[in-house]
Amino acid sequence: MVRLFHKTGCGGDMKPSDIDRFWKDTVNELKEIALDPVLEINLALSGREFTTYNVSLQSYQNKRLRGWYSTPNDIRPGKNAPAILAVPGYQGNKNIPIDLVMSGYVVLTLFPRAQGESIQEWDLEEGTKLTYHIEDKYSYYYRGAYMDCIRGLDFLQSKDEVDHNRLGMWSRSQGGGFTLATAALDDRLNVAVAEEPFLCNFPQAVKLSSTPYCELRDYLAEHENDRDNLLNTLSYFDSLNLVSNIMCPTLVNIGMKDEICPYDTIMPVFNEIPGIKALHVYPDLIHSPCTDFNKHAIDWINRYL
Repeated sequence: MVRLFHKTGCGGDMKPSDIDRFWKDTVNELKEIALDPVLEINLALSGREFTTYNVSLQSYQNKRLRGWYSTPNDIRPGKNAPAILAVPGYQGNKNIPIDLVMSGYVVLTLFPRAQGESIQEWDLEEGTKLTYHIEDKYSYYYRGAYMDCIRGLDFLQSKDEVDHNRLGMWSRSQGGGFTLATAALDDRLNVAVAEEPFLCNFPQAVKLSSTPYCELRDYLAEHENDRDNLLNTLSYFDSLNLVSNIMCPTLVNIGMKDEICPYDTIMPVFNEIPGIKALHVYPDLIHSPCTDFNKHAIDWINRYL
């Protein structure tokens, strides 16, 4: 295992000149949509020491989201607790991170559009998440999905039992990519843990034959005449071009035997993160949760949140 600290990077070669304006305008569009939260207690997902609620929210482009909101039962009236946003990997499934709730954190387990519980509200009409409307950056799937994560922070900041100045995010794979994007686009995050992050360094990722990046490789091969336009769309959503805006302490890991989110996609992104950061590299780790990294992640969150 190797742990590295860096301060600055050199910027992505394909970073669009208007990327900051694109995302500022997108976030402003989200702000115009009312949160409209609905909560209902879920006894089956609650425990003796915490309570879980089914939650639904209105998000970008008026898509409805679903998730689970879990609160420790020992938060005293008039007091509050730090909160964690957790989102799923590419398959769209995510369990509630009970260990965090039991450690005193409020947790929102949120499913972005067309994933997990939110499929009940809306699903893709065609294609995959990586290729859905990839020809147009304004309609591309991940524009809305990134905003869904920011909507999760909106919800947490709307709750009285949440300390609005102590918000974190910890997720894995696609969720790790969401974590980096959220930290880059919203300075309300105080700490970020991006575990084996996806959605990184697309110029390298589109060459991969592993699932799910191969969806991009195959789509580009089938639409060779439109390749430049498609790569331009991806450049707006590439963590490589976003993370230079991250202001919070950020923890990342890489498995050297991970063929899904390999070293060559993540390392250039990590190098671009300014400020406080740490990287754990595991020589024998495939694309899989890691007990050792979980310990470091919890320590990181406790330290900065």
